[in-house]
Amino acid sequence: MDISVSNNYRKKGQTRRLTSGKRSAKSRARVSARPFIIIGLSLIVLGVAGFFVYNNLPAVQVNKAIAAGDKYLETSDYQSAIDSYNEAIKIDSHSVTAYSNMAGAYLSNNDAESAKKILYAGWENTENTGLLDNYHTVILNEAVDAMNSQTANMNTALAIMSVLKDNNTSSDAVKLLDAAYDRVFKDAYGYNTDAFFRSGSTTYTSENGDATFSYAEYAEFVKELTDIYKAAPSEELKNVVLKYAVPGLDSFTMNYEDALSYEAVIDEVESSVGTSERLDSFRKCIVNAREVQSVFSDIFTQLDVGNVDELRNFIVSAEYISLRDVFLNKMETPLENTTYIPVSREAVIFNNNEGSWSYRFLSFDENPATAGVITIWANYFEDGGVQRCAISYEPASVDDSYYPHTKYSVTYLNSYVTQGNSTKVPKMNYRLETSITMQDGEEEETIISDWGGPNEATMDIDTIESRIRA
Repeated sequence: MDISVSNNYRKKGQTRRLTSGKRSAKSRARVSARPFIIIGLSLIVLGVAGFFVYNNLPAVQVNKAIAAGDKYLETSDYQSAIDSYNEAIKIDSHSVTAYSNMAGAYLSNNDAESAKKILYAGWENTENTGLLDNYHTVILNEAVDAMNSQTANMNTALAIMSVLKDNNTSSDAVKLLDAAYDRVFKDAYGYNTDAFFRSGSTTYTSENGDATFSYAEYAEFVKELTDIYKAAPSEELKNVVLKYAVPGLDSFTMNYEDALSYEAVIDEVESSVGTSERLDSFRKCIVNAREVQSVFSDIFTQLDVGNVDELRNFIVSAEYISLRDVFLNKMETPLENTTYIPVSREAVIFNNNEGSWSYRFLSFDENPATAGVITIWANYFEDGGVQRCAISYEPASVDDSYYPHTKYSVTYLNSYVTQGNSTKVPKMNYRLETSITMQDGEEEETIISDWGGPNEATMDIDTIESRIRA
């Protein structure tokens, strides 16, 4: 460029010399310096302009914003650092470094939630797997912290599972979900049998806050975990799914209808993943609960409308006696074998004994809001070598209050029936006992020794006249 300009200038000078003819050497020298001044000024202008353009390049601005953020981070000015990184992201939404450093600033400021959000947003905008890996790392570290501090709950398990949903081959997530099993349940839900599946009916608060979890939420969790296994099966993940197929609690309560629905969840696990003795034991409880309820469904319908008389036929029915004999003879059954076995329709309690499950229905004392409780009597009591049949019924309370508490007890026994001439004949006979207990402990009791039926006590005219004479 300098050479070209200089040559042009010399040509002009020659032309001018030809015209004037008497220009001095000094004059010629002064004129020849102008282009250099112009060139110098131009270079300065170009330099300034170039410097200005350079400094305003997006990449340069991003780097400056990141560098400023790093400086703030060194002095623990986390908010200023976050603002600087955010400025870098506004300029270039694909700056992986800005997202990563901004997440680091949040973590340094003990704000893991914001760190997760910015890392995930960064992954969505850049598709950089490193950001996604860092996002997963923050989640897993939070889970470890919750387990170590004994504040883990089902949200912890859900968070770990979210890592598997993004990356179904994450061995770290599988191992951590396995390790979390005991902590998740016992830390958050072990304090009350209603705290887990019955949160829809009553809210219980643990030391670390509201830790309830509904059946619908848990069923969905198991389903999603099963789907992850189907997409990427492994022996390690199989064991985890089979664990979580049944909650890791020694005892918990489920609404009866939820318990029936849960069998479909177990079906899906067994068909897609496999089974275990523990899972099979739990299924037997659900199946048995449905079978027991079928025995009582019709009599509950009658009792709901006040037909207590129907208990006479029910306690001598083949179905009732067969069920009673299971307990009377101590036969194997998942329904807990006691002398008095309550049957209600609201909920069941599952109990775990070293991997083997049993269950029972809620008694009236456990659930005064019940629609009614029937209790099977499985006690040996013979009259003349004949085993008694007995049952009791506690109807629904008024306004869900325990008192006044009414209880009907019906017994079919071999008793003496007075017939003609005051003759007493042993025959099977019904007896009804009604008791009403008040809150102050006062109890009103009535007994009808001959309560209808074919062998109800009868007397002929001779017996009546003999009693009159007496």
